[in-house]
Amino acid sequence: MYGLDGPALLLMPALWLIVGSRPTRWRCAAALAVNAVFLVEVLGDLAWFLDHDKRWLHVALTMLPAAAVCGWTLPRLIRTRESHWPHQPWLAVPAKGAALCAVLNLYFAVVPHERITPAVLAAPLVPAAAVFLAIVLLSLRDHPRGRLARASLGIGLALALVVALGAAAMTTSTVTGYAANDLAEARTRAVRVPVRTGRVATEGDNLYFEVRGSGPPLLMIGGAQGDAGFYTYPAALLADEYQVITYDRRGHSRSTRNTTSFDIAQQARDALAVLRAAGHDTAIVFGNSAGAIIALELAARYPEAVTAVIAHEPPMIALEPDRKSLAFFAAVGRTSRLFGAEAGMFMFSMPVGLPFAAYGSIPADFSTRTAESQAYFVEQEMQDFVSYRPDLVALKAGKVPIVPAVGVTTQATNRYYGRPAGILAERLDVPLVVFPGHHMSYFDLPRSWTEALRGTLHRTTSVPGR
Repeated sequence: MYGLDGPALLLMPALWLIVGSRPTRWRCAAALAVNAVFLVEVLGDLAWFLDHDKRWLHVALTMLPAAAVCGWTLPRLIRTRESHWPHQPWLAVPAKGAALCAVLNLYFAVVPHERITPAVLAAPLVPAAAVFLAIVLLSLRDHPRGRLARASLGIGLALALVVALGAAAMTTSTVTGYAANDLAEARTRAVRVPVRTGRVATEGDNLYFEVRGSGPPLLMIGGAQGDAGFYTYPAALLADEYQVITYDRRGHSRSTRNTTSFDIAQQARDALAVLRAAGHDTAIVFGNSAGAIIALELAARYPEAVTAVIAHEPPMIALEPDRKSLAFFAAVGRTSRLFGAEAGMFMFSMPVGLPFAAYGSIPADFSTRTAESQAYFVEQEMQDFVSYRPDLVALKAGKVPIVPAVGVTTQATNRYYGRPAGILAERLDVPLVVFPGHHMSYFDLPRSWTEALRGTLHRTTSVPGR
């Protein structure tokens, strides 16, 4: 059943809307069948998006309206000639309610929350209830004022609901410690701090890198769609104490993509080549997500070049096999190959569960650059990263300090990419460090997140603050 949860989640609102516009036996049956598939996925813990504390909510939003359709609409459709349905508009009311519930179900599947509180529930439910009341009143009118009036009212209600859900997502989406002033300060500093750019040729490709500040070298490795811009804010904030080196990984953004195959060992060699091109033989290495995996590979293969590694949320779901997540990533790859990289990347992004404020905090031009490498990441890199198993023996033998790290929001929402950090800490018998925020809080919490990183660097390497 893996891979059916996403299509069912997206199909349900459309199918129930079709049933609500013109109820027939077969349309009801199709919508109920998709609804049943979704319920099996949720109750069987097979859904990729499922937060355990939301299971009751997903069940309620799908089972209750389906029960209303089965108990009210479907029996009457069986007894009534379908050509007579326009004279019995009340038949469509349960299906329209089911369509609204399916939209809310999609909302709660996509919008991240640390906890479901009454305020979180009320934010989308109240406007949806208002829209449903308006729909019922319109449906029960004997003779609406023509098709144009009905279409205008329907479009208006739909837009009102979309706006309301968007506002609810922005105001209740989890943003631990968000402060607009901190973001403004980080953006200002990013503009003021000088950036030296360079390129290094290695193993058939040309890698773009950036250097900021002076002091002990800190190499920061990006994750999915490996653009140097991931660390624009922390690199600028840390430039007063460290020489921060960031780069576009092979195949992404301003680096070239001449190599046709993907190899994590080669990614580690790339990191080493960038470090040496920046003028250093050793550095502290920070990596987030897939970048954390590369940092661990670098420490295992070249411990002499690594002072310490801070591995923030490496998605090594094969470390302690998470079969549900592995099946999900296989489905992402199939989706990308069948329907295009945009569809695959959309599917990949949904369970990441980033607060919506994070997307509004992304540096200028970042999205434009990374859009061009979506297919490369989803179809070439992703599967190797999630299947990666670190060489624990080599990491222990190399004696490089390894600091697994996880965001507090990631822990609270039990995301697939957060659990491996805790497992790694246990296997290496080292402490797990907790950072503010979520998987990419260097975007929307740049100051507090960077200060947590700075403190971790101080404790790990005994570099005194200035």
